[in-house]
Amino acid sequence: MKMIMRADDLGISEGVNYGIRKAVREGVITSVGLMTNMPYAQQGYEFIKDEDLAIGLHCCISTGSPLSDPKLIPSLVSGHQFIKSQVINQRTKDTVCVEEAILEIEAQYQRFLEIVGRKPDYIEAHAVESENFYQALGIVAKRYDILYGVSDHDEFFDRYFKHMPLYELDENNMYDPMSYFQKHLDFIRSPRITIAYFHPGFLDWDIIQKSSYQWIRPMECDFVVSQQFINWLKDNDIECIDYRIVKEENWK
Repeated sequence: MKMIMRADDLGISEGVNYGIRKAVREGVITSVGLMTNMPYAQQGYEFIKDEDLAIGLHCCISTGSPLSDPKLIPSLVSGHQFIKSQVINQRTKDTVCVEEAILEIEAQYQRFLEIVGRKPDYIEAHAVESENFYQALGIVAKRYDILYGVSDHDEFFDRYFKHMPLYELDENNMYDPMSYFQKHLDFIRSPRITIAYFHPGFLDWDIIQKSSYQWIRPMECDFVVSQQFINWLKDNDIECIDYRIVKEENWK
């Protein structure tokens, strides 16, 4: 059995960068999603650039400021800031303009090239649940021949990969990760490569202001480096791989 262990939100804050660095160096994380519109994106990349892992574009249209001109993407912004995902996801109508989303995704892709010096190993979405956003991501992914990592939106991806089911958060926005993985062991064993995604990080004032995911970040950071989880993976013959397997095995 093979699993991709993905950490999202690299660059969103300095504390998150330190947590992801720990999760990569000491734990099972094999793929990291970089948020290139964030002020700590460069620092985040510097922290993990020498590690053997896949680096993707964790594309964001709901946190921080856009990289494109806000005047050109009015459906995505309020003033000079992105409209928050909580607001977008509660709307009954998809207000994301596909053309505007493409413009911003392109800008974040170009920043990725500037920071990393190469194309991302995959591209996927941060927080926003929008079919128009997913459509725009698919267009950009196809344009630059990048693995499009959103379930139910790409035939190739769905043929070979599956995401872990969403976990249920309690009243404190937390969950028990070991119980979660044990519960879904049969799902992991089923055909296709399973992708598990985490948000490891340390808390700082910046992330507390930006994100509803707070205590869950240091908890997941501890979990992915824990000997308990590492042993569980070994005992169940689960191999941790990354998105680069697509290139290595010449699937495309």
